[in-house]
Amino acid sequence: MNHIEASQSVKKLAEDKFEKVIESVPSAVVIVNQLGKIILLNTQAEKLFGYNRNELIDQSVEILVPEEFRIKHSEYRNEFVSKPQARQMGQGRDLLARHKDGSLFPVEIGLSPVKTEECLIIISAIVDITKRKKAEEKLREEKERAQKYLDVAEVMLLAINNREEVTMINQRGCKILGYKEKEVIGKNWFENFLPAQIKEQTRELFKKLISGNHENVEYHENNILTKTGEKRLISWHNTVLNDKQGKITGTLSSGVDITDKKQAEQALFESQEKLKNIIENTTDAVIVYDEKGKVMTVNKEATRLFCGNHRERLDQIWDIIPTENRDDFQEKLKNAKRGSRLLDYETENILENGERISVSVGLVYMKQEGGMFIETIRDIRERLVLRSKIVEIEKSQVMGKLAEGIAHHMGTPLASMLLRVQMLKEDIPKIGNYIDIMEKLESIERQIFYGKKVMQRLLRFARKPENVTRPENVALMIEEAVEMLNPLFKKTGIELESSMDSGLRILADVDLIGLVFSDIMTNAVDAMPEGGKIFLSVKNGTEKDMVEIIISDTGSGIPEQILPLVFEPFFSTKPAGKGTGLGLSVARRIIHDHGGEISIESIDGEGTSIRIQIPLYEEG
Repeated sequence: MNHIEASQSVKKLAEDKFEKVIESVPSAVVIVNQLGKIILLNTQAEKLFGYNRNELIDQSVEILVPEEFRIKHSEYRNEFVSKPQARQMGQGRDLLARHKDGSLFPVEIGLSPVKTEECLIIISAIVDITKRKKAEEKLREEKERAQKYLDVAEVMLLAINNREEVTMINQRGCKILGYKEKEVIGKNWFENFLPAQIKEQTRELFKKLISGNHENVEYHENNILTKTGEKRLISWHNTVLNDKQGKITGTLSSGVDITDKKQAEQALFESQEKLKNIIENTTDAVIVYDEKGKVMTVNKEATRLFCGNHRERLDQIWDIIPTENRDDFQEKLKNAKRGSRLLDYETENILENGERISVSVGLVYMKQEGGMFIETIRDIRERLVLRSKIVEIEKSQVMGKLAEGIAHHMGTPLASMLLRVQMLKEDIPKIGNYIDIMEKLESIERQIFYGKKVMQRLLRFARKPENVTRPENVALMIEEAVEMLNPLFKKTGIELESSMDSGLRILADVDLIGLVFSDIMTNAVDAMPEGGKIFLSVKNGTEKDMVEIIISDTGSGIPEQILPLVFEPFFSTKPAGKGTGLGLSVARRIIHDHGGEISIESIDGEGTSIRIQIPLYEEG
């Protein structure tokens, strides 16, 4: 029989006799001839290798072997064919198989050679052991981890028999006691290694344990006595040892030296108590809260500020943050969590009664216990009042120096101008038709006198002398200021309208109040460069003991955003070179010194109204 006929006979035999059998086998089965050609496989083999059986029939079995092992596998196969013998799974070397997609996986293969009349065939049973390998690897890792734990665990192991003698102690135990093993084995544990004051108490616990009553004995702490006489506190886990008949023969205990831990805990406790006392007695409010704002701890000052009749306790930090400040504060929290420390941040908080107060906030973030913020809050209302006073003093000092400078530099030119006007008045009568010129010179002279008077007023004001007050008619003082400014009104086309009660008087320093009226009207003129109207009103105020003076204009007005700043020293809405910014600041101080109030109303583009209220003067 030639080779082709033999092969056909083998295939027919395999198909007839083995196909049903191998299909029933739960493992993958691949049958090859002595030349290594695949002649038959079952469905499990198709699933395992990812091939259709038509793709494998008549292919070399090396197609199922990783490429780098194919030559060697061919050599092993030839050796097997020369000396065929059955080989069970798990025997021999570790094997890898190749899937159709090129991936490799570990397998176990059992080989069964079968001689037919025509040739030798090899039946291979193949099992994918990927899961088993992973389980073995995991088990190996667990064993290694457990062994390492035992190797590094610093636990004292101690066995004591019924006669209270030490029968076993490990190296860690010897190290803690300071003895060598031979100095401990066979010695009575209670008599040699425990402090005298606890011997009997601990012995009773031991007797209770070996009697079979484990209640309240399994875990126990007691001091032991080292070779140097030092006491060490050990935390024990106790269990009993039994013989084959179940009789208790002694105890096995594992002990952890917790001396240093207990000392550290005590030191920590004392430190925490000290810190708690400091926090409780600090003048700053201290609030601790988590990342969601839930308050965890507050000290006495925080309780005083933020808890009371209206709020029994502070649950959320957001309860004390004004709504308009929450976005900004949320950003501060994010920055603190990134590591930035917030120091002396001035903002507002809401008290338990709803009142808002100015506070200085400090904020830090700690990662412990899932993350928490520690916030310190200081009430700075008094600080802001003091700061305001300091600023006012500094401004006043600057104003005083400025006024002295102006008076010094302007006094000489004004005196020189006055002298020359007076000389001209003496020479003018020699000229014909001098009447009109004389009137103009007299007007200039009045303005110079007025300028000197203003300088004197400003200097007196800057030096803060006591006001020289006497009863003055308000309407007359305004009319005097109008008379001085009439040339300016005519030049700029300003019209005046007035409604003044001529019988109202106030107790006033006429120079200083006159300075207020003239400055306010001068500001009105500056706001109407192309002309307009000034309205003057003097009447009883809404409170009958006050005189109300209103000076309004139809000028350019003041923008709403800068209106609150107009009474600040050196703030001016005028262009550079057109004013010092001292007018309304000076006016407010003068009015306050007279026991009155000054306020301003203005609409941008529609005009401004200054309202002054000063106590009414009545005889008696």
